Amino acid sequence: TLRKYGVGSCGPPGFYGTLDVHMELEKQVAAFVGHSAAILYSQAFATTLSVIPCFSKRGDIIVADESVCFQLQQAITLSRSKVYWYKHNDMADLERVLKDVNMQLAGRKGKKALPRKFIVTEGLFQNTGDISPLKDLVDLKHRYKFRIILDESYSFGVLGKRGAGLTDHFNIDPHEVDLMIGALCYAIGASGGFCCADKDLIEHQRLSGLGYCFSASMPSILTVAAADAIQALESSPDSYLSSMRENTTLLRNLLKRIPGLQVDGDSESPLIHIRLTPETLVRMKRSGGAWTNTDIKRVLMELSDETQKDGVLFTSSQYVDEHERLLPNPSIRICVSAAHTRKEIEKCAHAVKSAVSRITSKKR
Repeated sequence: TLRKYGVGSCGPPGFYGTLDVHMELEKQVAAFVGHSAAILYSQAFATTLSVIPCFSKRGDIIVADESVCFQLQQAITLSRSKVYWYKHNDMADLERVLKDVNMQLAGRKGKKALPRKFIVTEGLFQNTGDISPLKDLVDLKHRYKFRIILDESYSFGVLGKRGAGLTDHFNIDPHEVDLMIGALCYAIGASGGFCCADKDLIEHQRLSGLGYCFSASMPSILTVAAADAIQALESSPDSYLSSMRENTTLLRNLLKRIPGLQVDGDSESPLIHIRLTPETLVRMKRSGGAWTNTDIKRVLMELSDETQKDGVLFTSSQYVDEHERLLPNPSIRICVSAAHTRKEIEKCAHAVKSAVSRITSKKR
């Protein structure tokens, strides 16, 4: 690939940056997901920041889950739309917000054009490890006449029988999701991102998606790497997905046995958040005062240092505190891979258990 195409295209896709491997990967992603068409972006972060402002503008309406990740928050801000938030994965609260929005629109005076209305959420939440209830979202979408923008960055290549994401997981027609955003840099192990949608919506992005129009296209070698990874997943999904799910179940079960440790996230999610339980933190506080986020982060850093002594490297989740709408509680985020062996999973759990035991024995 390097000999044929070189290192990079050095140009945006709309000028001279589109290669045959880019077009082939777009067709491959659309076919794999089961949607009408797809468009590639050279960076996963830029994908989200391009897609949402491309369709939702000033005067339009976004109803978003309060726990969406930083990049979705930034994309929503860039859109300049009117934003409403609903409680994390709470479909009753989402319905309440949708009703309120529609009542406000019905009560408007004059014959103003109706705004575009979107529900924005993640398939697999980066900050919590939870899975969105897509069936309920689709039902509410039709009932209240909204469109769905779904970020599948962490769920693509992970959820579903084929690894095709949340629609595959719940056996829902992908066309029910109006705009599906995904990343090729996590489970797929390449780079960049994509958006799947109807053909008209994809062609609109080729002229209005800022990350597509003004950024150099994906390097060819990463494009081919993504195509090969998806091909491997298509040809033998069980060999990858079964191993990943077995590893996920094993690690979750082992971590849940550790006294003083809180294990968060959906049971089917390979993205696991661990933190010390509130009761454990209370016992560790010598002065009896309240724990601050800074204190908890410091303890989690100590936990990471302790696990490193046993040959297991962790890093605590990092957030831009002042820019997070709802700052997640400090945690260590673990992503389980199909490549991990049973021995490595057991070593990881043992290292965490030893580290928790050592740091919780100290008074602060």
